[in-house]
Amino acid sequence: MKAKHSKKHYSKKNIKNKKEKNRANLTLFQKILLIIFIIVFCYSTFTLINWYIRTIKTDNKYKELAKQVIIQNEEQEADENKNKEKVINFEELKKINEDIIGWIKIDNTTINYPIVKTTDNEFYLKKDIYKQYDQCGSIFMDYKNNKDFTDKNNVLYGHHIKSGIMFADLLKIYNNELGKDVNIYVYTPTMERKYKVFSSYKSEPEDYAINTSITENEYNEFINELKNRSQTDYGISPNESSQILTLSTCDNTGKKRILVHAKLDEIYSFK
Repeated sequence: MKAKHSKKHYSKKNIKNKKEKNRANLTLFQKILLIIFIIVFCYSTFTLINWYIRTIKTDNKYKELAKQVIIQNEEQEADENKNKEKVINFEELKKINEDIIGWIKIDNTTINYPIVKTTDNEFYLKKDIYKQYDQCGSIFMDYKNNKDFTDKNNVLYGHHIKSGIMFADLLKIYNNELGKDVNIYVYTPTMERKYKVFSSYKSEPEDYAINTSITENEYNEFINELKNRSQTDYGISPNESSQILTLSTCDNTGKKRILVHAKLDEIYSFK
């Protein structure tokens, strides 16, 4: 009887030891998971803070540049020949980078940047106008366009930076936060071009809206398609003689594109 009791007692003790061992193993596993979680959390936090700091630096960089090159003229009406005083000091900009071809400004947004153009659409995705690495990139023209903005469809690209810089404020146009009378100003060394938005929408990534080689036969159909896509009726109808400006960026998710199209409304030459 004692032997049986000892065997039963040993069996219970063995089970208890196994449970304690399993508990110890589980505790060790939990500790490892906790350590991994802490490391991932710290890395993610560091990455997020670092990204935010760098976007602030980018924003400050372009604000300082604007102070240096925007000529502070009083409000002025163009004369009968549609001449204005120069708005941007392109001589200073060209000293910084010969790729700078213009400047874009949209009232009531953060969009107030130089425009660059090179031989591809990749270089300025992650470089600033000083040709230094910058995750925010630059505002750049499609390499297939003419740099004098004389094509039927002049296409500009920029990142959607969630802190609100670069082309993030195209979302305001898409959301109709700026109303139905939205002006876009593009300055070149010799001219100011004023465009009026006639279409804004969200789409899957595609090449149709950013086509820079539209023929005259295709143009009316192209314009009508862009107008039909717009979620807002701006009451503006380009025709076959119109030149348009297309602005392209990602949406909040990075999976879709926000497109804004504007018709050339007025041109002013600089004195």
